[in-house]
Amino acid sequence: MEVLEREQDSLTSEVDQRDTLFISHATPGDNVFATWLASRLSMAGYEVWCDQEKLLGGEDFWQDIEEAIRNKTVKFILVVSANSFDEDRKLADGIAKEVAVATILKKRLKDNRFIVPMRIDDTDFSEFPIDFVRLNGIDCGANWATGFDALMKVLERDEVIRAENSASPSLQAWRSIHKHHTRAISSQRELLQSNWLPILKMPEDLHFYQSPGARWSSETRAIASECALPCVDHHRLLASFASIDELQAVLGESIPLKLRGTLKTSEFLRGRTGDITGIAPRDAKNKVTSLVRQTWDNAMRDRGLTPYEMANGNFAWWFPQGTPEGGQLRYVDFGGKSRRRAVSGIFRKKEAPDGQLVPRYYWHLGFTGKVFLTDTPFIVIQPRIIVSEDGKTPLSNKTRLNSIRRSLTKMWFNDKWRSLTLAFSTWLAEGEDSFELPVGKDVALLCGGRPLTFESPVGIATDPVSAELSDEMAEEIENAELQKRLSDPAFAKFFEKEDEE
Repeated sequence: MEVLEREQDSLTSEVDQRDTLFISHATPGDNVFATWLASRLSMAGYEVWCDQEKLLGGEDFWQDIEEAIRNKTVKFILVVSANSFDEDRKLADGIAKEVAVATILKKRLKDNRFIVPMRIDDTDFSEFPIDFVRLNGIDCGANWATGFDALMKVLERDEVIRAENSASPSLQAWRSIHKHHTRAISSQRELLQSNWLPILKMPEDLHFYQSPGARWSSETRAIASECALPCVDHHRLLASFASIDELQAVLGESIPLKLRGTLKTSEFLRGRTGDITGIAPRDAKNKVTSLVRQTWDNAMRDRGLTPYEMANGNFAWWFPQGTPEGGQLRYVDFGGKSRRRAVSGIFRKKEAPDGQLVPRYYWHLGFTGKVFLTDTPFIVIQPRIIVSEDGKTPLSNKTRLNSIRRSLTKMWFNDKWRSLTLAFSTWLAEGEDSFELPVGKDVALLCGGRPLTFESPVGIATDPVSAELSDEMAEEIENAELQKRLSDPAFAKFFEKEDEE
């Protein structure tokens, strides 16, 4: 009896000293899942052995594998998939060796739950050796998050040792949020939001002006580029949606105008110019596109936004501090819920000469507008982030600005960018269904007040951030999501060193 008790005590002591979860999987077929699983188990505070993480090259890997299984492993997690078998439907050699060692250890430790199969496709568990047929495998073929949640319950039930660390709360947030976030495709239709603002109505008429004399006082392209109203050159003519009186008032007496003729904008886009100098439809579209882009730029300036010239010469129009009042855009999402988004904020702090912590950088939301004159014309509004040190003047060093911008937004994901786009379009339209971009006193482009949407015949289950949540709760979930990602080793490779300039 004493001998048996000593053996039992020895066995209990050995089990208590084991702290490693060994992940056995097919390489390279199941590398993605194995890495995903290893990173999240690590987040939970567990010690994990996975060849994707541990074998960096040059090691005697079979020796390392056997050492890990025999002396450290407390649970042997077997990833089950079609990749686990060779052409003869036998276990792949590497997996077979690991399973053999695990089976021996299972008997020695007298732990019937030592081996935990996790199936990630429709492979039948019965195809595994007879010892596995009796095991209750975890099925995560349709949803990795659900399978992971089940694995966590197994580990908690069996009281597997794990470290208490700061990542644990974020993992709990991940378990609760992403169990819903990563569900399989459903037959429920889903609304897809674009960043395309539809152009509902173009100015009907395009006017062409010439010099009353034989020649212009300067090149038509130079005149058009300096004109405050949307204007383009067309051979020796100027083309604009504006009337002659408005355009003349802007250009001044030094550049007198004479109306050469007026065309329907739709006809000009087809290259039909009548007795006015001809043009190919493609070139005509480029000229009208320029007029619309100029109209957009003028409207953004009139709304109090500040231009930032991009590398391609186009402008990103950004919100300076104090615009709009309160620094936030309010909008109604597609679920009918009122929400808000900040358009500026502080990024990092520094110590001032008096010892006080002050903002190091300010970030500002901006947008570019790119015009597409298709059968359904639209303006693509693309969000941009501008960085300043004083809240007023963008950093002059574009390389430095882009580096800081990447550091700031590396954890901003699609849902945030979509909401910023919707908030911006709502601000432009002042909450209405449409808004005008003036091209003259009585002439304007008419744009839709919300981005175009499309209906998908299939969808994914509703995100936790839904119409039922308040802004405060949605912000809490977003922060929890951020903390989860910050502590997730799977994201580590995307992180850059902070700018120290």
